[in-house]
Formats: sequence, structure tokens, C-alpha cells
Amino acid sequence: MSNTNYYTWKYPDIPENVAALLSELKHSLVIVGVIGRSKCPQANKMCAFDMKPDVEQEPADGQIQCYYKPGTNTLLLHFQTTYDEAVMGRLVLQQKSLVFDSFYEQVRCRFIRSMLLALHVCHILVYVETAPTFDPTLVTICQLLKYVREQHVLEFLPQLLRETGAGQLLGERGRLCTPRMLFLFENYPVDEERTRECISGYEFQTEDRIYELLRQCNIVTNSAASSLLALPNNKQFVFYNAYEELRPDLLLQSIEALQLTMHKPDAKEEEEDMEILELAPFKGFVKPFGDSFEACQSEEQIYKESHTVWKFLQRHVQDALDGVFDEGSFKQLTHSSQCQLLSSKDWHNCMAIMHNLLIENANDVNCTTSNVAYHAYLQNLEESLNYEKKFWSHLSEVGLKKGISAYKHAAPAFYDLKTHKQLLADASLVLEDEGRGPYADAALAKLSDICLKFWHDGRQQCEQLSLRGHPCTQSKDKPHEKHSSGVVHISSCNCGRTQGRREDPFTLRQANYEFYEYMAGMCNLCVKVKKFHFPVFAPSISDYRAAAFEAAFPLLLQAAKCQDEPAAAGGEQDLNMDAAGDPYSQPVNATEQALQKPEHTLSNGCSQPLSATYGSDLNMSIAGFGDSLHEEQVDSPEVSSQLCSSLGSRSNSTSSGTSSAGSENELILQLKERNEESDSNAVVNESLSDSLSDAPRMGHELVSTTEYLPGLVHMSSGCELLPLFPSWSLACVGPSSIYSHNTGLQEHFQSGFLSGANFLLPWDVHVRLVQPHKHPQHPQQQQQNNKKTQRYRKHGDRLALKIFVGFEYECSRGHRFMMCSPDRVLRGGADIERDTSTKVVNNNMPLYFPCPCRGQTSYLAQLMRIHVVTPKAPVNIILDPKVRVAKYTFTLGCNILPRLSQSAYWILRLPSVYQGDDILIAPPEKLEPDDMLAGGCLLAGMFGIAETETADASDPGHGASMTFTRL
Repeated sequence: MSNTNYYTWKYPDIPENVAALLSELKHSLVIVGVIGRSKCPQANKMCAFDMKPDVEQEPADGQIQCYYKPGTNTLLLHFQTTYDEAVMGRLVLQQKSLVFDSFYEQVRCRFIRSMLLALHVCHILVYVETAPTFDPTLVTICQLLKYVREQHVLEFLPQLLRETGAGQLLGERGRLCTPRMLFLFENYPVDEERTRECISGYEFQTEDRIYELLRQCNIVTNSAASSLLALPNNKQFVFYNAYEELRPDLLLQSIEALQLTMHKPDAKEEEEDMEILELAPFKGFVKPFGDSFEACQSEEQIYKESHTVWKFLQRHVQDALDGVFDEGSFKQLTHSSQCQLLSSKDWHNCMAIMHNLLIENANDVNCTTSNVAYHAYLQNLEESLNYEKKFWSHLSEVGLKKGISAYKHAAPAFYDLKTHKQLLADASLVLEDEGRGPYADAALAKLSDICLKFWHDGRQQCEQLSLRGHPCTQSKDKPHEKHSSGVVHISSCNCGRTQGRREDPFTLRQANYEFYEYMAGMCNLCVKVKKFHFPVFAPSISDYRAAAFEAAFPLLLQAAKCQDEPAAAGGEQDLNMDAAGDPYSQPVNATEQALQKPEHTLSNGCSQPLSATYGSDLNMSIAGFGDSLHEEQVDSPEVSSQLCSSLGSRSNSTSSGTSSAGSENELILQLKERNEESDSNAVVNESLSDSLSDAPRMGHELVSTTEYLPGLVHMSSGCELLPLFPSWSLACVGPSSIYSHNTGLQEHFQSGFLSGANFLLPWDVHVRLVQPHKHPQHPQQQQQNNKKTQRYRKHGDRLALKIFVGFEYECSRGHRFMMCSPDRVLRGGADIERDTSTKVVNNNMPLYFPCPCRGQTSYLAQLMRIHVVTPKAPVNIILDPKVRVAKYTFTLGCNILPRLSQSAYWILRLPSVYQGDDILIAPPEKLEPDDMLAGGCLLAGMFGIAETETADASDPGHGASMTFTRL
């Protein structure tokens, strides 16, 4: 005991002298447990009792410190639990990974075990609170304690106690009594006055609140058998430490002591005070305050001296010694509910048994028992105490059921991944409305797995994307002949007369060939029209395949480049400078020249691309580049005449000596003189035409019969690869008289046009003939040449060509319209002016343009047809369209360019879908107004003009052996 008036030791190491003192008390020993919260480093809650443990002692969870004052009947048990900050701090440092929920469950479970032991071995339980207000979480702890005692402890404790000697001492209840609960608040509210009335009033107010809470939760009842705790009826059970500072700051005390020392009055000041008192007229001149003040001061002093926690505790200890412990707490009493006061030895035996059953075995993971209830207590106590887990888990299960029901109810028969994700998102929102807490994420993961399994169980959609980006809506598990997205477009046939419903295409063949072949069988006009036959792949073996051009023919490309390098070196600089001026102009480079060289050879050459602009100097002829044409035609003397026309200002070849002041806005045509070899080579020319009409046999050394071009023909695809099917269509739908410029295109002839957008644009081309220099000829030969050229003389020296052109756009809703400029839709005849046609002929036309039709969403119209009405003149219009999309420039793929017959209505249908070698080029989702050509364009200069041979005037595929000029 040394300098203190109490003994302290750590259970169960009781000193012998203390054991002798306790044994003298016999059956009058009252056990008081002290448990609760503390903030000091030693986890000491005995400061209010003016007691403290040894300095070298370290706090630990489950450690019990005993205190005893000689001459008293009270044995104090100080329980160190996880609610002590020092113990919790040590426990936090031991955690490798701290998860708040699991750590809090562990802390609470350990505290409940310690408090459960205290409820069974103590008569009185003092709960220490560091805050000045009551902590409502203690009510939850008491509820869990009652649940554990009734559902677990009472199931195994009476049976196990009967096997030991403690069973007779503790009885069926397994504890000394229903312990009385006292509350010790170490701190008093700062804003409350520290007077007797205020302190007592605040204590009574706290007692009422505690009693009401415990009563509502059935922690305290009228019966001792059903109550977990006991509260005295007529005695104070709440104590506030209002006067004593339990844990003073030692540093502040030292500073205050230093200040008092520094301001202590010296002896000289005391002598001066005595001299002042001597001046009083009589002794006692200064009177005291009076009797009432002294009486008031004495009452406050008496209350302060008597208001201690020890005296507060002894009142309840005396009730236990007097045998009125339960009578002061319960209204309903039984004979077995009397408080049991044991001797020191008996109590230690009971304490050892209870400590072993409730604490030690629970901490021993290797502990085994045959008692099922006790085994459940040891293994599942922490889980059974986690009521939050059960609550959140129940909410998550309810939310999961509702989420699954919402998903299944909204799910269609077959759906794709996007729909699955949307349905899963909606179901997750339903789950989150019900399920919350730490198990919500696990419930969401489970919901995702269940919904995914439900989707894969025969409800998964094929999801094969169409060429327009729409997924197939058929079942993935069930076989189907062809894909179907359910999206239907309205499109016209090749000739434009009949419109039909078009399923969303999934292959290039469906998009550019099969639909139009199907529509041709339904259209009365398509089966009658005159068509141009494009070259297609003709296999020679059964296992033909798509070709990877660069991998299959590396030497061929290399050889072609090597042959063209010398020829292209001289003109490469000029061509690049010309192409740089217009980024969307038709490409002229070494690669294109290499690919077009066989084309020039077979057709006896092409003039340089030219286009027209009204109001400019059009006095041009082929005289400026005739020499180059003759150079290319050395090996082709069969060409008897050439008609080269130019309607453009982009040509760098101007006329020299053939223009005149009155020839403005005219195209000068210089006819070449026929020689004797022309007639002798007529048979050669005819055989060449026959060979050109059969595209697969053309250039048999280069055209492959085992590998085909997987996409459309483009400038870099090479002339040796041909597609499986034609993606273009060129047809003569009738004579030129079927079009009237006054009424435009009628609905019975071309259906689906928007009002006012059904007119073609007139294009006037003026041509002046120039006869070549005549050499002396034999009269018989001169008579034959006069017959060949008499058709020009009967028209005079000048020709006026009237051409009608139209660039038709079509949207997926079947709306069709013409354009009067690259950025404007034709709105009627008033929009057609003298130079309107030049805006569309001599400019790059956008491949896609917003449709002017009204709808909730904006639709993009695509350039689908080129309408051409040829003039009644001895000339033919040549078509050579080039469509630039992304990095590809698509062409017709014909070495023999189609030549349109005279006085006829021709329609060129463009591909619906564009594809490179293996790359599908999807249309843009949205076009910017300032860059309409971003999605692709039809390059300017697609029209050409050539002289008409009498024998070939009716054949659109013939005559390509003649030179033509781009308009």
C-alpha cells in the first residue's frame, strides 16, 4: 500500500495480505465493477476515486485491475476494454489493413465480452463517461448484451456451472444478482453553474433521460429475472464530478505555482498593512458580512465536501449489505432474486470459472467443446452481434430481388449489349433505392452476374453490325440465313422510277448490287433500258478468294513504278503544282499515271483535263497539245479523226493562231486529216472495239482470274483486280424528249422528288469547227473523205450543244432532290440561271448533304445519281466520275470509258456504300456547315466530249478508242 490508503493488484495475482484482509469479511464482500471510457495513457477510470495503478503498468484489452481500501467491504474491479483510448490505440497499431466496419465490429465485440463478465461477477457496475452528456450508444450495447445473455449465455451457462462448484453459489441465473448500474460523469458542463441546485437539477435531469431510454428498450423492467440491469428507485444513480479536476495539466500547474511565487508580497508590505490597521479607532472596526452569508457559505462547503464519488458509491454498497438491494430496484420480487454476497474465496472461484468460460476460451482459437450452444457462442458471437450487417444485408437482398424483377420485366426477347447495359443500369437504380450500406456493392455485382446470365440464356442478340452501324436483332444462339437489323430504308431503283423498302444491308453486295437487281425485277423500266456493262471478276477456279493487293503482287507494283519513273519525272513538278491549287481536284500523280497508262494506250490517249467557265477566254484548240497526242498514237494509226473540246480555264494549253475576236465563249474544234491508212485499218479498229467490249479479256496478262478485289475499284487498286459485282449502274432510260424543262421530272417517271427540286440544269456548250490543212489528194480518196465529214458541214462551222445535267441526292426516307450548287438545294425553276450548271459541273460536289425534309432528327442525303440529257449533235458525252472518300478515290473501273449516245436520257447510279480493300467507309454522323466536303466528294471534271463515229453512234461502250476532253 506504501504511501496510499488502498491496495491495487492485477487479477488474478492477489497479494497474501490482501487475501487475508478480504477473508475476514466473510459473506459481506460487495463487488463493484468500474467500466466505460477513458482518455488517459494508462486507461485509468479510477481518478474520481482518487486511485491509480502502478506507473510501470501498461494497459491491455481484457485486463482487470483490483482495488481495495482496508476497513471497507468494497472490492473494486477496474476493467480495461477497447473503449479506452489507450487500448484502442494499441489495437489500431496492430492492424495490417484497417477497414472501418470490420474494425468497429471487433472493438464492439470485445467490449461486450468484458461487460458481459462484469454483469455476472459484480453487484454494482459503475459506467464511467468522459463526456458531460449521456452517450446513447450505450443503449445499443445493453440491447446486444441482453440478446447475448438470453440467446447464448443462458443456453449453456447453467449446464456448465452445474458441472463445477460455482453452480450452487450462482444458481440458475448464473450471476450474483441483477447488478445495479451507476453512471459517473467525470466532467461537468462548462456553461452550467456549479451550485448545489444546478448540479442536483442537472443530475436529476440526466437520470430521467437514462431511465426513459433503458425502460423503452426493456433493459430495465419491473422484474429482476427479465432485467439486464437494475436502477435504484429512490436513490441517486448519476454522479457529476463538478468540483474536482481529475486530470490536471501538470505544466499549467507548474506555471501557476511560478506566478504565485513571483507575486508573493514581501515582509515590508506586511508591516505597512499592520501600520494601517493600527489607525483603526477600535478593534473590530472592519465588520464581517453577517450570519446569513456565513450560513450560506457553510452549506455550499458542506455539499462540496460531501459530494464525492466514494460517498455516492457507499450509499448503494450499504443497500447490498443491508439486504435491500433488489427491493430498492424492482417492484416484483421472487425468492430466487435475492442478492448473493459471497466470501472472498468463493467469489474468486466463481470469478475464475466465469472468466474462463466467457473470456479466455473465446480468445483461444483451439478451444473445443461438446456443448453446441457454447460452441456457437465461441465461434459466432461476433457475427451474431453485427446487427448492422444483418440490417444492410437484408436491405441489399430486398433491393436485389426488385432489381432482378425490374430487369427481367423490361427485357425484350432478344437484345444487344447496349440494351443489356441500359437495362442493367435501370435495375441498378432500383436496387440502390432499397439496398444501401457496405453490402450494396456486392449486391450490385451479384445483380450484374445474374442479369448477364439471364441475357446469355438464349436472349443474346446477334449484334453483327450492318454497313450503316445498326446491330442485327436476331438471336445469336439460333442459326439464321441472313442478318436483319429491323431498320428499313426507302430507296429507288437504278433508273429512279420505282421506290421500294430496303432492309439495312450487311454486306457490300447487298448494298450495291442485290437490292438494285431485286428492284429491277419490280420496275417496268429497268428491264427495258439499255445498260452499260462494267467489267467484273470472272473466276477460272472454284476456290477463288479476295486478294490482298500489296501482299499478292509486290513485284507487279514495283515493276509498274519502275516503268513510270522516267516518264513521270519530267512532268511531276507541274502536275503537283496544278493539283496543289485544289485539294479535291482529280489526282494527277505518278501512281495514277502508272495505273492509267494502259488505259491511255488502249484508248489512243486522253487530252489534259479541262473545264469551262463562262465569261473567260475559251479560244482553245487541240493544236497546242496535238504533238503529244501524235506521239502516243504512233502505234495506233487507225484513229481517223479526233474531236477534243475544252470548257475549262485550268488547261495550260492555249490556242496559238486559231483564235479570233468573234470567237469568245466558243470551243474551237480542229479536225485531223484522214490518211490512206484510215481505211485500211478499219478492220483493225473494229476488232479492237470488239476486244474492248469484253472487259475480263482486256489485258489478259494483268487481269486476275483467281483473286478478286474485295472492295470497290479505286485509283490504287490496280487494273489486274476486278470486283465480284458492279457497284455502279449506267442506263439509258429513254430519248431526250422525255424530259421537259418546263415541268421538270414528273412523279410517274421519277418518284420521290421534293417539290421544286426536280429540275435538271441546262448546260450550253458552244463549239466552232476548224478544218485541218488540206494536202493534195487523189480525187477518189477526196470523195471518200468528203462523205466522212459531210455531217459537220451541214451544221455549219459552229455547233451549239444543249446538255441537261442533274446531281441527285437521296436520303434514307426516300426523299430526292437536285442541287444547284455545292452548298444549295434547288428550290424551283427560279433558281436556275445562265451559269448555274457551271457551279455543279466545275466544282467538287459533296457526297453527303443534309436533307431539307422535316423530321425529329436530321437525315443525311447521299449523292446517288447523275442525270445527263445528251444533245442532238454529232458528239458523244464521256463519263469518267471519280469519288474521293477518305484516302480513296473511287472510279468506274473501266479501261473503256462509257460514251453516252446522242439525244438520250442517261442516269449514272453511284454506289450506296463505299469500301476500300478491306475498310468500310461509314458516312459521317454530322456535317459541319463550313466543311461539307469532309464526308467525301465527287471530283469536278467527270464529263468529256468526243467525236461521234457513224458506225459507233449507237454503242455506249464503243468509241473509247477516240480522244476525249474533260468538260
